[in-house]
Amino acid sequence: MNSILKIVIVIAISVLLIIALSFLKNRTKMVTVLHRKYLLQLLQLGIALYCVIHVIRIYDPTLNPKSILLTGSALIVAIVGFAAQTAISDVICGLLISLHKPFEVGDRIIIDGMDPGIVEDITLRHIVVAIYDGLKIIVPNSQLNTKTVINFSYKNTERNGVHLQFSVSYDTDVPKAMDVIRDCVAESPYTLGITRNAINEDSSPVYFLKFADSALILETTIFVPKGVSTYIATTDINTRVVDAFRQHGIEIPYNYLNVVESEATKIVSTTTDQKKKSGPKKRNYRTNNLKLMGTDKDVMQAKDLASQFAVKQKLTVKDSHQIELLTEEALSLITTMIGTVKSQLWIEGSGVEYRIHLSVDTTIGTEEYKRLIALSSSGRNEAISGVAGRIFDAMMRGIKSVDAENTTPSYEWDMNSNDVSQDELSESILGALASSIRVAVTKNQVEFVVEKTKM
Repeated sequence: MNSILKIVIVIAISVLLIIALSFLKNRTKMVTVLHRKYLLQLLQLGIALYCVIHVIRIYDPTLNPKSILLTGSALIVAIVGFAAQTAISDVICGLLISLHKPFEVGDRIIIDGMDPGIVEDITLRHIVVAIYDGLKIIVPNSQLNTKTVINFSYKNTERNGVHLQFSVSYDTDVPKAMDVIRDCVAESPYTLGITRNAINEDSSPVYFLKFADSALILETTIFVPKGVSTYIATTDINTRVVDAFRQHGIEIPYNYLNVVESEATKIVSTTTDQKKKSGPKKRNYRTNNLKLMGTDKDVMQAKDLASQFAVKQKLTVKDSHQIELLTEEALSLITTMIGTVKSQLWIEGSGVEYRIHLSVDTTIGTEEYKRLIALSSSGRNEAISGVAGRIFDAMMRGIKSVDAENTTPSYEWDMNSNDVSQDELSESILGALASSIRVAVTKNQVEFVVEKTKM
């Protein structure tokens, strides 16, 4: 009964200690979360050992715990020593961490050779560090005794720090780039301001501290409230900086290879000058459909669409003016022939070859269909001469051939056919500049295509 009484007393004292630790947690900074977590687990271990020993003594009163611990056989001591040396090391290192507090629960740390993360918990054997996407790193306490730990939140209970680096090219206006980075940090909803020299500032300063092989390295530190993911804050700021650098023409350098071909061999070069000499690759691109409503704004909108295509394909000033002129002439020609109708315009192709499409919806019952059917039987084509007359004639013939009462599915015409003379082509701006003009008619649409191929 004496042993049972001792166990009850120890448990009662332990409960009082736990209550006292919780009270101290709220009343003083002397016992931090790290202290409390480790001391509670150490207390639990002590209680468990004490209870086990005294339960054994209930069944064997002659058992002397001191004799077992102090005069036990060398074999038992050796086995326990070898088996538990790592565990004992972890416990002792955990105690040292609790006493010296190189970090606190909630701090953002980087352990040498590991990903940065937030300290979530400490046990007798290890600490738990949370990294991105809820992943946890379990680090034995003994390893912390031999590794360097970077603490971005040392003795700070409100915020975590994150160190960021940005690379810019050697010809960058460095003060401008530093201002851009500070603006991006200040605009992020995840960051906190700082107090420097008794002055409140919306972001930390940006430092120019390093010349790399092919870049200048700018560095800064951001601070985020504890409880906010540092990965989300970092992603937000990096995205803002990339967009801002592009808007201000600040280059982020990168490595690339440039292939130079000769008659005998291919030489791989990494020089920047050679890359700048080679022009951009011409890739196929198609603009969005522009809905033309048959108003005075149509021509201006069509020219804007042509200008967008020219910018996307990096055309020269001369070629840009030419595609705008062809687009304007194509729209003017259609308006001259069939009047102001609703249509769709788009441009597709590359910097070497492009096509301007004008499409009129001719589904049975639409206003455009009714107008085209009326024109096809009006004899108006006799009053239109030159290339415009040939195109109008082709459109009318196509509409008649695919009318609902006939069975012809489609009709096509190309200005390069023999029925268009060189004199007629040369008299028209559109005919002189375009490489090809085509008309395609189906039961649902009349499409007018102007094609230009650069020689």
